Amino acid sequence: MKAKQSRTPRALATGSKLTCADNTGARQVQVVSVNQYHGVRKRQPKLGLGDMATVSVKKGTPDMRRKLEKAVVIRQKKEIRRINGLRLSFEDNAMVITNERGEPKGTEIKGPVAREVAERFPKIGSMATIIV
Repeated sequence: MKAKQSRTPRALATGSKLTCADNTGARQVQVVSVNQYHGVRKRQPKLGLGDMATVSVKKGTPDMRRKLEKAVVIRQKKEIRRINGLRLSFEDNAMVITNERGEPKGTEIKGPVAREVAERFPKIGSMATIIV
């Protein structure tokens, strides 16, 4: 039997700029494309909490800037509703730069991480200081 999951609203579209919450050298990233997105023709691909995307580094150290990287959304402003009825929203939209398998490139994560992300990507969950 499949475990019940909270449905997270897909609140971030391609072109969205998010803060980078790790110590890889990137400070701001922009979503280029959403991994494993199968949508309708001419519909803008969207992503939410725990989704992986290809991002372009807009602000950061010179060696990180203008590079395409994979990243996972760890926080979103749009409110999500969990199965137990709890509603959760964060102050900002944030991502963590990862590799293809979802393992973070940095060594620490700044700020809280949603429990849904920690369950889907265990390495991100183990690096997080706070899991909400």
